[in-house]
Amino acid sequence: MKLIESLGYISGVYTPLMQRLLQHDNSLDSFHHGLASSRETVKAATTRSASFDQQKRKILVQALNKQYEHIATDAHIRKQIDLLAKPNTVTVTTGHQLNIFTGPLFFWYKILDVINMVEQLQKEDTTNHYVPVFWMASEDHDFEEINHFFLGEQKVRWEAAAGGPVGRMNAKGLDAVFDTLIPFWNKTDQEKELLTLFNACYAHEDTLAKATRKLVHHLFGKYGIVVVDGDDAALKAQFIPTLKAEVLSETTRKTVAKTTAGLGQVIEKYTPQVNPRDINLFYMYANKRVRITQTADAYGTLDHPEKWTLETLTKEIEDYPDRFSPNALMRPLYQECVLPNIAYVGGGGELAYWLQLKATFEAFDIPYPLLHHRTSVLLLSAKQVKKCTKLDLPFADLFLPSATFINKRVRQISDIDIDFTPQRELLQQQFTSLHDLAKQTDKSFLGAVEAQEKKQLKGLDVLEKRLLKAQRKKLEDHVVRITDIRNDVFPHNRLQERSAHFASFVKACGVDDFTQQLKATLANATNGVAIVQHG
Repeated sequence: MKLIESLGYISGVYTPLMQRLLQHDNSLDSFHHGLASSRETVKAATTRSASFDQQKRKILVQALNKQYEHIATDAHIRKQIDLLAKPNTVTVTTGHQLNIFTGPLFFWYKILDVINMVEQLQKEDTTNHYVPVFWMASEDHDFEEINHFFLGEQKVRWEAAAGGPVGRMNAKGLDAVFDTLIPFWNKTDQEKELLTLFNACYAHEDTLAKATRKLVHHLFGKYGIVVVDGDDAALKAQFIPTLKAEVLSETTRKTVAKTTAGLGQVIEKYTPQVNPRDINLFYMYANKRVRITQTADAYGTLDHPEKWTLETLTKEIEDYPDRFSPNALMRPLYQECVLPNIAYVGGGGELAYWLQLKATFEAFDIPYPLLHHRTSVLLLSAKQVKKCTKLDLPFADLFLPSATFINKRVRQISDIDIDFTPQRELLQQQFTSLHDLAKQTDKSFLGAVEAQEKKQLKGLDVLEKRLLKAQRKKLEDHVVRITDIRNDVFPHNRLQERSAHFASFVKACGVDDFTQQLKATLANATNGVAIVQHG
């Protein structure tokens, strides 16, 4: 596996908001505390380690030791957890949903980015200890987002009744998925390794959260990643003041609304990633997770019979904090409350809602971390790289929308100039003199000139499109070849990292070798999209 090219923050992957953030646009400076460069991160580590409460460290270590009881003793991970008790230890964190068997490839990229970042920081800073953390979104209840993955065109799906926190679901229900996989992975040693891995992680655990921890541990544990499950009573107890403040003053709604309005003034046509509610909390009971609502005289949920007054609701929070679950906007606050964290690694969608939260962090007096956009990766086989090279096809063009991709290529290779810009300019020059003449007579003639100009320019557009279409037909063989390449690397017309599964890339080398090679390759990638040759 080798790095072929780093493409930077290209528009096919990064939104205009992310492009501006990652290019250090100072108009966004007031919406975050900085990006995670080595210098800034080491500086943040010193500040955060000094300010994080030692009692919180003790509770965190105790909670993690309890969470890891289902995994056989692992000296390396136990040491990592013990490090969190030291006053000079900080974390670098990423998080994700509990997709079965990792789900799409970007699950891997964000975890390996955190691991690589921590290793680099540890080399540069001998004063502080750094621990990579994977925060499981175990309380999410959107089962449809995590219950499947793709093997080529085949969708492997877990059929189960759901509606509550996915982390609490019984993992033994995945036996049927295992049976589905046997016909796919029953030939080579590498395929059988995948079956063994799936069975080892899911067949012997009673919840999806435990199974996911075991999977992440199997894949990345030797690199020191610590998996945190926020669905934990001891950790939730640390968040009680924030939970109470949320229902008492609707802090999140007020601060996020103000920040969102500010982003709207900076970003043209800005659409917020997440919209706040009056109360940004869920209530969990009987394996259900339901939104808390407020009426004029009471608090309740959409389908739970119990109602609370403000007094009884705050008492419920004090007595049973584990029954309350933050939504997407408040989860970052909870995470930063219980971890000595200095940087968060996420994708564009995640960082977009972190940008909505700085004022909320300040209102709750919780430190806001540095931000880091995970690496985006396009894995190409040696054959695919060779095809692109032979066709002189730039890798960046693969990320263009399909029609734009084809039209750009046709214009490049056509022996006819399919650009009517000179004709448009000549036509506009001719109409300039007609405009001058029209100004000397009545307005009706001027209107006729303008209408004729518009008609003739539109006619040129139509002719240019027809010429382009004719050349596409003439160059059909080339169009088919480049389209096949693009379809091959963008399954389901989506970014490869959001659809493809790691199983498609380990059949030649095995899981461990794939992980090690990918980790080493990403350590050398810079600035945005990495084009990587595998196999």
